[in-house]
Amino acid sequence: MLLKRASSSGGDKPPKLSSDPAMTSYPNEQTFLPPELPPYLKKVHDMKLIVGIPSEEEIIGIHAVIRVANQVVDVQDMGDPTLLARLSEHLFDVQMAKYRSKYSGLLPEDAILVPPELPAHLSVSLTPVTGAPSEEEVIQVQNTIRAYQQYYNSSSLFDPRLDMELSQHLFDIQMARYAQRARQGRIIPILHAPSPDPTAVKQVVDIVEEPIVDTNNIGSGSDAIDSNQLARDLVDIGICDTLERSNRLAEHANQLAERANQLIERSNEIAERSNRLMERSSQPADRSNGLFKKFNQLLERLSKHLEVSNQLAEESTNPMERVGDILENTNRVLAKVQHAIVRNHKGNGKNALDCLINERGEVPGASDTVGWWDLKSLSEDRKNLNGAMSRITIPIDGVDHKIHFPDRLLGDFLRFYGIGDDLCKGA
Repeated sequence: MLLKRASSSGGDKPPKLSSDPAMTSYPNEQTFLPPELPPYLKKVHDMKLIVGIPSEEEIIGIHAVIRVANQVVDVQDMGDPTLLARLSEHLFDVQMAKYRSKYSGLLPEDAILVPPELPAHLSVSLTPVTGAPSEEEVIQVQNTIRAYQQYYNSSSLFDPRLDMELSQHLFDIQMARYAQRARQGRIIPILHAPSPDPTAVKQVVDIVEEPIVDTNNIGSGSDAIDSNQLARDLVDIGICDTLERSNRLAEHANQLAERANQLIERSNEIAERSNRLMERSSQPADRSNGLFKKFNQLLERLSKHLEVSNQLAEESTNPMERVGDILENTNRVLAKVQHAIVRNHKGNGKNALDCLINERGEVPGASDTVGWWDLKSLSEDRKNLNGAMSRITIPIDGVDHKIHFPDRLLGDFLRFYGIGDDLCKGA
């Protein structure tokens, strides 16, 4: 949420604008209030109120929170799509403040957008963008961000600061392209405003008639002011439009999920009645006729319920398919979340590897798939193990740990964690 401080100026004349971004005070008069975070996201980064131009550390923290929130958005009782939308809106606000602090007052054709320096393990390269960027330049930056975020799970190859800088660079060039379209009249806002006050109209006329002399671009200062104001108006309208659509989509998703829950509850009730009927059918023979009669009645009711369920299922085919996908992925998501917590918890060593669970919630030492071996015993009890041994490097809490691992058990451990099933032979 963006909060603007009230400002006042003496006299009847409006303040003059300068094309020098260092002279603009607009970002310094803003505060940014983040949304309220649940405890597990506060542990990632406890976001505070931002006053003035956001720092790089504050923006890096927002990116970290959004990454974790995006990973668990589909986890029941944990993910929150509304919170994720508010976090994205908060990131947009601070990136806009960062953009205005660097380029406010400059014409789009005068701005030079310099990308951050990329590491050697990325095969792509970015060049500075002068003026309005082309579609190819925007696509190139997007591809670079996707390629770099593939290294997120490797602490030695992924730098959160560079990820933040790439995201800000993409925002900058998109805003430059947006401003160009606005200046060309390709985007026309529909503004609904009350009838103008006669005093306000007089002040506007005075502003238009007064010549602007304090500008670094003689003959183009007025155009820069008008285009900047138009771009800001268009951005505000676009934000409101996007938020309204997001709210409508979230509300529709909630309605579909509620229908799916009702179907599941009805199916459970029918199953419970069937179970009770089966238990009664084992009673003495003198009650069997009555039970069969009740059973037939329940079957008739079951048929009616199934007809209703089929009708509802036809109306909510897509939500049910999504629910199935969510249930199928829940175990994998929870396992990944548990792995991330264990491997990034401060103070953990290589013995913490034995706490990593598979998709069934098992640890290595409690599963016959790996012969009830745990990684600590495999690394320390090398005398009783036959065959070749390999040294494996595993990063934990930002530190690389080396463990000894027998080659003959590698396939068993891969199968235990559900990795490379197509490469394993046998059950």
